[in-house]
Amino acid sequence: MDYLKIDGSFIKNIANSPTDMVMVNSMNEIAHSLEMETIAEYVENMTIHAILKEIGVDYAQGWGIQKPILLADLAQSFH
Repeated sequence: MDYLKIDGSFIKNIANSPTDMVMVNSMNEIAHSLEMETIAEYVENMTIHAILKEIGVDYAQGWGIQKPILLADLAQSFH
């Protein structure tokens, strides 16, 4: 395995939950010690994104990063 995906249930309240903060930080440290990269899902805003960046999570996905778009619209953006 190359990646550890951190479930959104740990991410969505990270700004208000010290427990979630400790859990995500621990998962990130364990993954990195195993030479894995981490992906956080359910990143709904820039506050959460900033916390994850500070912790050292490698990648983020969610509406706070980019709202879903149709594949055709994505392809059109490259033209």
